[in-house]
Amino acid sequence: QALSFRRSNLLPKIDHSSHIPINEQIAQWMRKNILSNRWSQDLKLPSEDDLAANLKVSRGTIRKAIEILIDERLLMRIHGKGTFVDNHLVFEQQPAGRIAGFSRDLISRGIPFSTDVLLSKIIVPDTEVSDLLSLKPKQKIFHMKRLRIVRNNPVIFVENHIVHDFCEGIASIDFKTKQLYATLEDEFKLKLDWARRTYIAKIADKNIAQLLKIKFGAPVMYLEELYHLVGDRPVELTRAWINAEVFHISTLIKRDDEKRDTPGIYR
Repeated sequence: QALSFRRSNLLPKIDHSSHIPINEQIAQWMRKNILSNRWSQDLKLPSEDDLAANLKVSRGTIRKAIEILIDERLLMRIHGKGTFVDNHLVFEQQPAGRIAGFSRDLISRGIPFSTDVLLSKIIVPDTEVSDLLSLKPKQKIFHMKRLRIVRNNPVIFVENHIVHDFCEGIASIDFKTKQLYATLEDEFKLKLDWARRTYIAKIADKNIAQLLKIKFGAPVMYLEELYHLVGDRPVELTRAWINAEVFHISTLIKRDDEKRDTPGIYR
């Protein structure tokens, strides 16, 4: 299937007087068509020359716009065949990354999503959670369970455990629309400093399979994060189960760093 511009209403209106560069305007137009599913998965785009002629811009401008969406994993270029829509949902995290929830990643990429809050209550946690958060006997936490839903499919099941002494009143907040870490920092003035992040490959048990609408025994990525305040006080434990089909881990490796860390080994 190839994209055709026979209908003029498919073309964007480019504002040459705008402060937004033309290549970014074209990228915005392409992104909107992809994320709205107007352009379907594997749709082939016209050649860069044809796009440039239709949009009355230079080929270099088209190429810059396409590169933006290739970086966002919305387009892919296959040598000798052309450029195609690649609208597979992918979450990409780095082992040493920023402290941010998945919602911030979705928002930054312009991907529509919704959140179902399955549980929101104040409880006394079990011994394992209590030990991880360095709690006193019978000290309470705010316990929340949520599903992140993208394109009508649940892709992440998240459990949060927060020391309640630091966020009294949090149970009244609607986290269907609010971001958790922004709320902790902005409304409760918590100074989140660092987190220990652990990834474990697992298979879905019956509960997780039902929540994520995947097969029992399907692969999932389990993510555990223990957040600390300035001063190393643990304050929040996150446990998340992510459909493995949409989760990637990437890291940047520098040769010079290897040589510096292990002198005498690398030649």
